[in-house]
Amino acid sequence: MAKAVSATQAKNKTTPDKELPIFPGKRRLQPAAGKNRPVIKMQPRHITYLILAALLPLLTACKGSRSAAGTTDPIMPGRTLSYEDSRRFDAYFLESLRQREKGNYDAQYELLTRALAVNPDAAEALYETALLKLSFGGFDDTTHRAEGEAMLHRAVALAPDNPTYKETLANQMAREGNYAGAINLYKTMVQHHPTTDNITALIALQEESADFAGAIESITRLEEIEGKNERYSLEKFRLYTQLGDNEHAYAAIEDLCAEYPGDLRYRVLMGDLYQQNGYNEMALAIYRDVLAVEPDNAYGQISLLAYYKKIGQDSLYHALVEEVVLNPAATGEAKTEALRGYMADNLQAGADSTAVMRLFSRALAMPQENRSLAELCVYYMMMRGMPEKDIKPVLEKLLETEPDYTPARMSLLNILLKKGDMKAVARLCHDGALYNPAEPVFYYYEAAALMQNEQNAEALERLQRGEEYIGEDTDREFASDYQSMLGDLYHATGDTRQAFSAYEKALGMKSDNIMCLNNYAYFLSLTGERLDDAATMSRRTVEAEPDNATYLDTYAWILHAQRNYREARTYIDRALEKTPEEKGNASIFDHAGDIYYRCGERTQAVRFWVKALSLYETAKERAAVRNKVKRRRL
Repeated sequence: MAKAVSATQAKNKTTPDKELPIFPGKRRLQPAAGKNRPVIKMQPRHITYLILAALLPLLTACKGSRSAAGTTDPIMPGRTLSYEDSRRFDAYFLESLRQREKGNYDAQYELLTRALAVNPDAAEALYETALLKLSFGGFDDTTHRAEGEAMLHRAVALAPDNPTYKETLANQMAREGNYAGAINLYKTMVQHHPTTDNITALIALQEESADFAGAIESITRLEEIEGKNERYSLEKFRLYTQLGDNEHAYAAIEDLCAEYPGDLRYRVLMGDLYQQNGYNEMALAIYRDVLAVEPDNAYGQISLLAYYKKIGQDSLYHALVEEVVLNPAATGEAKTEALRGYMADNLQAGADSTAVMRLFSRALAMPQENRSLAELCVYYMMMRGMPEKDIKPVLEKLLETEPDYTPARMSLLNILLKKGDMKAVARLCHDGALYNPAEPVFYYYEAAALMQNEQNAEALERLQRGEEYIGEDTDREFASDYQSMLGDLYHATGDTRQAFSAYEKALGMKSDNIMCLNNYAYFLSLTGERLDDAATMSRRTVEAEPDNATYLDTYAWILHAQRNYREARTYIDRALEKTPEEKGNASIFDHAGDIYYRCGERTQAVRFWVKALSLYETAKERAAVRNKVKRRRL
């Protein structure tokens, strides 16, 4: 007689793809999100500060011994500090570092401001203040970003031999789009410190700003340090191609061919270069030579396909596609690339899908190296709007190859849910939780399937196992539904206290979870407790879905429990208007009989009880109603 709505009875809202930092005063500093935030290298650690703090009296004593009148601090060029000021600066700065390590950025900023008031030319204080301005200023806070960058410039000018300052400034310039400034700064770093990291960063900036000639020079510098290698040679070839410098591109690829004669990829690249520049016969000759040596060479096959397409040899193109795709010795990469081009041409032309699907079908009937081919087929079928019943076996084939591939399992789950095949849903989700135990969706839907099959204890165990994976990053609507189902299952297994606790959690995550409000309200009414709260919750469901017979029935039953029989009859009548006479709706007719009886209409009450008697499925439910019919009273 329980009136709860199960997860599978109500419209599901959680299918997998949705079908399924100057800071004034004591203001708290909040880290800013966005691309303006610099990379901060926090090199000192707590132990360093303890050592510095221990050495501070010795350091200041040494400064005092040099001159009683005043000293010139070596890291503060051009500015003479008194002994007292030098000591004050050190105290402020060291304490600011300690506060930084503790995460007290407000205190750090105030201490740095005091340190800079003592010595405005202290590079280290300027640097640390700049980081605060850049890190904690908002993305649209151009003033603080400009101030921070200016401070970095001053820190670099005051301490030109400090590579960390230069690197941070260069990265900030690049982040602001000032690639020229960043490149010039890295060039000075490379000039004095030609390390692999510095040159690699310079190359990345040069490529990002399309300075391909500069990037080639930098790669050559790197080769002078580390020696030539395959990766650098390939990158130079690519950059020469970007520049349109065919002479040097040819030379670079020829060097690779000579250096690595057994690697036919470079021969294919040579053919590609010829093809791009219109030397089709030379390109074809190279491709044929490569495939004569290694018939299943994926690079050669794909390049030859591109060649046939370019020159309009459709028959040769189609024949080679089929040859590659159906060749057991061909790599999965070659098969996928061949079909990708063939499929794209078909989609672009809007041609019939029969030939493409026939080729996919034959290819997928062969042993699969990986999921790529099946995944491509699913994409094609979706683009062509094919029915889900046809996509389903391809997804199943994909999962046979890579059963831990969660996106495919989620897609298949959606199809099964729409179909209502809950036994298959349970199997799919049970396996999904084995391969990806941190995905709560699998526990949720397996429990829903088990619950529909009245395996409530098993369903509760699955939900309890998956509950630990519901965290702050979980979608709030889904998390609320998860707790709501837990509540349903706790109640079904006789644990009312845990059920109500789960409902409270669910509503805390999403206060308008209608299904949870309905079930919570109904079960409260059965206890006779907090009827006013139950009525408030139930009324919200009726206002949200005024034509939902289940929610109307719940509200009517709560009004009945409050002895508001006349209003209860109004709502039960509305529920009856929306209720077909079928199994599953027996409790609505049973409630109608009780409400009509309390309103004094006993004959009609008996008629409703008789109707409920014919629809109830369990002996216990039928016995309770039969007793009311026999006695013609409650």
